[in-house]
Amino acid sequence: MSDFRVYYDAANALLNGEQVYGKAFGLSSGFYKYSPFACLIFIPLAVLPYAAASIIYYLLITGGIIFFSLRVSNYLEQENNSAYRFALPVLTGFFLIDHLERELHLGNINLFLLIALFECYILLKSKKDWMGGIWFGLVLLFKPHFLLLLPYLLWKKRIQALATAISTIAIGLLTPAIGIGWLGNAELLHSWFSAMSDHNLSLQTSPNTIYGLINNSLLQGQAGSWLVLIILAVISCFVAFRIIQRNKESGSFWSNQIHFSEYFLLVGLVPNLVHTDTEHFMWVWPMLALAILSALINKTKNRILIIALLGIAFVPFAINTPDIVGSHVQDVFDNGGLGIANLLILACALIADSKLNRNQHAEIRFS
Repeated sequence: MSDFRVYYDAANALLNGEQVYGKAFGLSSGFYKYSPFACLIFIPLAVLPYAAASIIYYLLITGGIIFFSLRVSNYLEQENNSAYRFALPVLTGFFLIDHLERELHLGNINLFLLIALFECYILLKSKKDWMGGIWFGLVLLFKPHFLLLLPYLLWKKRIQALATAISTIAIGLLTPAIGIGWLGNAELLHSWFSAMSDHNLSLQTSPNTIYGLINNSLLQGQAGSWLVLIILAVISCFVAFRIIQRNKESGSFWSNQIHFSEYFLLVGLVPNLVHTDTEHFMWVWPMLALAILSALINKTKNRILIIALLGIAFVPFAINTPDIVGSHVQDVFDNGGLGIANLLILACALIADSKLNRNQHAEIRFS
């Protein structure tokens, strides 16, 4: 529970007026990197003895894994009129086993952020933008990486959701001032920005990002920041093309509807577009479940291709542990293999979604 130890000790440091940022809690690499507001969330656990707090948090993660596994599976089954209530969560969990084990072992918060993003999606899909914006704002207070969703919400003209998210962030950033004063809060925010900057590196050298994969395999590691701009432009054009193509299939050029594959494509791409730790690749979970479901219901002519690609991705994604593959192979997986596997999973989900979407429109026209 080394990551939870960081959250626990940082919350205690905030309570006691001690240094929160730039100090290693537990392990030498255990620096607190989230916002001051995020630290407040852990105060209810920080007032307990560490042993009790860590057990409670471990049980919360365990419950979260079970809840989210059923939540995603039930949603996709209802959307696609299928019934694999045992097979889908089991197969998805088996594929994610290494990441779920790390989440439990480290006591991280990645799962809870993914749950929050899923609830945000459900609210936005139901046109409950103000509540969806609150969830989105809370997630950004923990991980600004998800600003990647901002252009998508702008495209969909979800202005109310964005305004609510900005208001939530503003309130969250100012909340600690109630206890430590405006000057103390300003110092904390400055330290937070510095901590995020220190944790990052040049994106073109981050091994599991698309930039790092291209730079290391094709450009001998010589690319500069220009590669990041080019890749981001290409990804933006690809996503825009997918959205427009989907809208045309439904008979319109533009729609403000939030779609599962569009929203979670961006969520799943985060570890491929920003520098993160390997455990953050669990955010591909919803798209992985979509790809596995498409193989189960056998409605796609590309079923064999999807199964083959998922089989390739499974190796670096699910058995990335030195106990199975050895430390040398694990190093290969951690430095590029995992990024490739994540892209293969996303590709499978997009292939499946295209076919499922066409089938749905065909059924509607037939009816």
